[in-house]
Amino acid sequence: MCSYVRRLPILLLLTFRISSWAQNDALAEQSHHAKELMAAGRFEDAIPIYQQLVKAVPGNLGLILNLGLAEEFAGHPNLAIPRFEIVLKAQPDNIPALTSIAMARLQMQQPGPAIAPLRKLTSLQPDNRDACGMLAGALLDTNHPEEAAAEYRKLSASDKTDTKAWYGLGSAYEAAANTAFERLTKLALESPYWAALVAETRLQTGQYRSAFFFYKRAVDALPDLRGIHSELAQVYRKTGHEDWATSEEQREANLAAKPCTTKTAECSFASGKFLEAAQANSTQPESLFWKIKALNSLALEAFAQLSALPESPELHALKAGILKGRKQYKEAAEEWQAALKLSPKDGHLYHELLTSLFLAHGYDTLMPMLKEALQNEPRSADLNFMLGASLLQTQQPEKAIPYLEAALKADSGLLPAHASLGFALSQVNRANEAIPHLQRALEIDDDGSLHYQLARVYQSAGNAARAKELMAQYQSITAKTESAKEEVAKQAEIVAPAP
Repeated sequence: MCSYVRRLPILLLLTFRISSWAQNDALAEQSHHAKELMAAGRFEDAIPIYQQLVKAVPGNLGLILNLGLAEEFAGHPNLAIPRFEIVLKAQPDNIPALTSIAMARLQMQQPGPAIAPLRKLTSLQPDNRDACGMLAGALLDTNHPEEAAAEYRKLSASDKTDTKAWYGLGSAYEAAANTAFERLTKLALESPYWAALVAETRLQTGQYRSAFFFYKRAVDALPDLRGIHSELAQVYRKTGHEDWATSEEQREANLAAKPCTTKTAECSFASGKFLEAAQANSTQPESLFWKIKALNSLALEAFAQLSALPESPELHALKAGILKGRKQYKEAAEEWQAALKLSPKDGHLYHELLTSLFLAHGYDTLMPMLKEALQNEPRSADLNFMLGASLLQTQQPEKAIPYLEAALKADSGLLPAHASLGFALSQVNRANEAIPHLQRALEIDDDGSLHYQLARVYQSAGNAARAKELMAQYQSITAKTESAKEEVAKQAEIVAPAP
């Protein structure tokens, strides 16, 4: 996630005049000292002074705002928010208060409540790029990708060198495409339109046999679907079948151009009007298909603009995301490290690095980093889970348990943490405690391993009947998995095009 930050000088926000007590030398001196502390970055030291001033001059909005600023910059956004709310209730257009309450919400990982003040702020200051960027990020974080894209379009149009804007725009389009695909999945799962999009994803990640399987389904049902033969040709070419690829490309060329007498998403897409296609009515599988295609094309255009700019954290983040999609986690971690060299204080980049190292099984490097990160975020569910799971994977179940328990205390619905905690407890002979965690995690058991482990735990706990039941379920899952693999392998065999 790209991020925009507030750059309003602190001293500019501390210029409120307090006429009702300006003659009191002691209060004036305290106020001056507090301003000096703020300017020096000693926010924590400024807080008690402003607290005394607020008590001495009740209801003074300038002092209340300054107290909130000191608390926010000192890392206490939860304390600062009520101060800003008091100011905004009396002065709804107070720009420092609007900016500060939005920033405080974002610091607390509450993008939703930040949206309203950011909308107000951007209406008052439409040229405030930081506010527009923060609004775009908040919209994207709250699953409003198309609204986020509109904000990022404004930013990228007004400054074509803004790497954050291009990265945010591409990310927003990708998120919008994913949302539309989820809608298509609910509306028409297994439809040829759905299959064609799945095939395209598999092609992009180098899963050519799987891509062929889904393209074949789509082609058989919709042989005149624009672009489908060209994409299937890419599968043939990538797998060394140049003659078959040429045959499919000829079929694409022979498709009669569909007349565009009405404004449809397909016609807009065919003419290169991707934004128009993305914004077309999309209530049917076909229109959703073209909307998704358009959004993906828009994302590619935005990322191409980013790639043409000088090196930036956002460019490395883009490369890392691509590598992660291909499950090249070690290489993704290297890109996150490169991004951090350019932006060493970016917490989001650091968290992505930790995640990639975890997925790459780089536990020896990862665990010291996680312990250090937990000093700043001791209640983080993700950090505690990754450290606990890393300790478990390195044969340290006893040490893993407290971290996994902390992860579940922070997020009781984190099913991978339930699974890991169940494994850890079973390895230290605490079978009865392990059972409810393994039981809770069964819904994410896609290969039967959790059923097998839970069966063993029940066996050791003396419940042979339940163990036998779970072992039968495990055998059923593995048998179905193997059968499905064999069927897919058979159907996904890449063969010549039909005559």
